[in-house]
Amino acid sequence: MSKCDIIIPVWNQLEVTRECVDSILKNTDYPYKLIIIDNASDEPTRGYLLSLEGHSGLDLLLIRNDKNLGFVKAVNQGIAASDAPYLCIMNNDTIAASGWLGEMIKVMETNPSIGLLNPSSNTSGQFPVNRSIEDYAETLKQCRGQIQELYTCRGFCMIVTRDVIKRVGLLDEIYRVGYFDDTDYCKRAQKLGYKTARAKASYVYHRENVSFKTLKNNKDLFSDNERIFFKRWGRHVRVGYFVDRPSSAGKVDNIATNVARNGHQIAVFLRKPLEWPVVIDHFDIRRVDLGPLFFNLTSICKILKRKKKKKLEILLTDNKLFGEMLNMTKSLHRADVIIDPDTEAVLKLLEEKSKIF
Repeated sequence: MSKCDIIIPVWNQLEVTRECVDSILKNTDYPYKLIIIDNASDEPTRGYLLSLEGHSGLDLLLIRNDKNLGFVKAVNQGIAASDAPYLCIMNNDTIAASGWLGEMIKVMETNPSIGLLNPSSNTSGQFPVNRSIEDYAETLKQCRGQIQELYTCRGFCMIVTRDVIKRVGLLDEIYRVGYFDDTDYCKRAQKLGYKTARAKASYVYHRENVSFKTLKNNKDLFSDNERIFFKRWGRHVRVGYFVDRPSSAGKVDNIATNVARNGHQIAVFLRKPLEWPVVIDHFDIRRVDLGPLFFNLTSICKILKRKKKKKLEILLTDNKLFGEMLNMTKSLHRADVIIDPDTEAVLKLLEEKSKIF
């Protein structure tokens, strides 16, 4: 059996770090080495990390920096020190549930096109409401082997194959301390043909931004890195596809899949009782069922309701009459309209709009 190197940058935050490490020690069912990069933590965090070197049976590499180099450089230090077939980039504010790593490795072994993989997590919408993390994780075991494609994996707990590391390289340190470094890395991997996904039956809870919240320039850092990312890759665009005819199923599937895999979000508004036409399970392909009566009016209301929050910037439809109505009401919704769309035209418009930010 091969091994996975788990890379964890640490900058203080003793209690969350201890809880993270304890969960790995208790719940990891696959051979691993722990590579901890200590970004100049103060006592008592430094002492705790040093104490791990005496932990019986733990395969550990502890790298100590004299100053805080930030998350991105620390991860790159860990990658450079790693030699395993799989790497897991992990935040120290996470809690791993039972069997988390074994399930993720099995998913990657059975889906060789996946180069980067997240577990299920509250970060991606799986919340353990009114139950413990372990109890909730247990309910996900029925989904063993199942995946959901993602526009991007997030670096809170992200497995990367050695093949991806060899071809893509290190995280781009232009993102400095962090934010968008993981998204950028995923885009680079996708450009080479790798898929990004979530292993549904694996669960890791994420406290989110425990270290970043302590940075004084947190908001500026996010905005600066967002601009770098948008300039390089374009921004996320939301599309609404209003489907009124069963004959459109194949076209809807093709367009929705391409929109999502190119880094955008598409909501498919489906007239009942039409069957769901999309084959893949993708995080950025959303389903909205609409009643057959007053389909056009209901659709317009949905568009206008989303105008202030999660605005739809491109509207697609297979209904010519409804499409003409959308064109006549453009001053209200301010979106581009394509009637009877084809994939090439949609992707071309998406590319143009994604560069406007």
